[in-house]
Amino acid sequence: MKSLMHHIGYSLLLPVLLASSHAHAERLFKWVDEKGNIHYSDRVPPQHSKHERREYDPRGKQVRVYERAKTPEEKAEAARLAAIEEEKKREAAKQAVHDRSLLATYSSEDDMLMARDGKLASVDALIQLTRSRIESTETRLREYAAEAAEFERSGKPVPNALQDQIKTARELITENREFVRQKEIEREGISAQFDADIARYRELTEDE
Repeated sequence: MKSLMHHIGYSLLLPVLLASSHAHAERLFKWVDEKGNIHYSDRVPPQHSKHERREYDPRGKQVRVYERAKTPEEKAEAARLAAIEEEKKREAAKQAVHDRSLLATYSSEDDMLMARDGKLASVDALIQLTRSRIESTETRLREYAAEAAEFERSGKPVPNALQDQIKTARELITENREFVRQKEIEREGISAQFDADIARYRELTEDE
């Protein structure tokens, strides 16, 4: 009850303070310090500048609220939330560009399916061609290995040229297998991207 009366007393005092200060200032500030004491003044002392304060015009109308100074933890959290919001805006802008591209590029889902199948067919052709090369190289490698074995059985050293052929064949097989692996990953990516794009295209055109 005492606190309420204390607050009412200051509320009643505000117009008087404003009237008396009008001759000296065009504005009045109100703030509550860390002890709960209410202050009114046309200037805020530096030691109280960290508190939330309200500004009133000469008629007693509140014109602005100054927030209290944030703690380091609050500043860090505000920065984190701002970064999240900024990332959301970037993603939304990126999605908007992608949406416009989908609508400008394709006139129907059938167009998208044809485009998907065309890209997959190109990748599949490269995979098949590379696998044929692997098989051919493996055949040569077996021939080189048999030839080298003949030299070893006869007690003769394997010629350097033959050793180089064996090494090169093995390296080609390794490189081509890695190429196939990368293309298979690319193929999965193409399928996944088109699945997502087709679903999004349906959302964008469902009301048309």
